[in-house]
Amino acid sequence: MKINELKPGDCVTQELDNSTVAFEVVAIRQIGRRFLVTFRSALGIASASYQGDAYISLAH
Repeated sequence: MKINELKPGDCVTQELDNSTVAFEVVAIRQIGRRFLVTFRSALGIASASYQGDAYISLAH
């Protein structure tokens, strides 16, 4: 899914140290041409900045 299509409540996954970690989108905010996405997981809360046309894997 494209970053600019994410909504709060969406879940994405990432491979970390041979494990799959699920992240819930808490907030998404457009800043110019980029999007600041705040995620929550078992590891805590963190934010990352992406271009709006970047892709991210949704959890199934």
